[in-house]
Amino acid sequence: MIDTPSHDDPWSYIQDWDVEYFGPEIRDAKERRRWETTFAIAGGLPYIWQVVARPISHVIYGLLEAKAGDRVLIIGEAVGPAKWADDLRAIVGEQGSVDVVEIIRDGRNAVMTKARGRNGKLGCWQWTYTNDTPAETYDCIGILQSTQHCDDWRETGADLIRVLKPGRRIVFAEAVLGGQLFVQRIKADVHMAQWYAKMFPKSLDFSSVSNYSGEELLAMCGPMLVDPQCMEWHGIEMFWGRKAS
Repeated sequence: MIDTPSHDDPWSYIQDWDVEYFGPEIRDAKERRRWETTFAIAGGLPYIWQVVARPISHVIYGLLEAKAGDRVLIIGEAVGPAKWADDLRAIVGEQGSVDVVEIIRDGRNAVMTKARGRNGKLGCWQWTYTNDTPAETYDCIGILQSTQHCDDWRETGADLIRVLKPGRRIVFAEAVLGGQLFVQRIKADVHMAQWYAKMFPKSLDFSSVSNYSGEELLAMCGPMLVDPQCMEWHGIEMFWGRKAS
């Protein structure tokens, strides 16, 4: 029997010959959801940052201007597997330190449970990670693959800049899953469009999940910094700036 197609779900176009080749479990919607989520997420961030975007990690270190003896703060997802902490510890040496706030479990839970932040977007929350940190504690701060999970960058940006030393830099970098440019790239190729539709059916719709472009961060945090700048590289949105001396 051939499924009756639904115009917005490629899984409903499965044919008998697909079942013969791949097995009857491909018609099991619950099992497919497990595959979809696994395919879309598992191992993705370490692969992106260690392989396809490895040069951008080195750009991040240069923009941070990290040097021997510095104290660094990283708030991110997959900080260990992406090698950011190890790389920066090698740069700052034994006299320096790298503090890590790993939020990947919180981020995944917030997205999958459709938790909504104060900005009305899914998968984000109020950040309080530095609320009790003394002013001017850090020489540089990296918000790495975690930008999307903050629900108010004007508020959080101000507090992160408070704990940053004068004249030093804060850098944001995220491989963004969503946004207008992302959608345009998906739609540019028919294979990408059908693969994406299989990974993210309506039950896993990421279109309402929080995300920020470099331009949005520039608008929200840029006025608090000196010489703020942003750029985009193959889906990675970056923003950086220097605290006034």
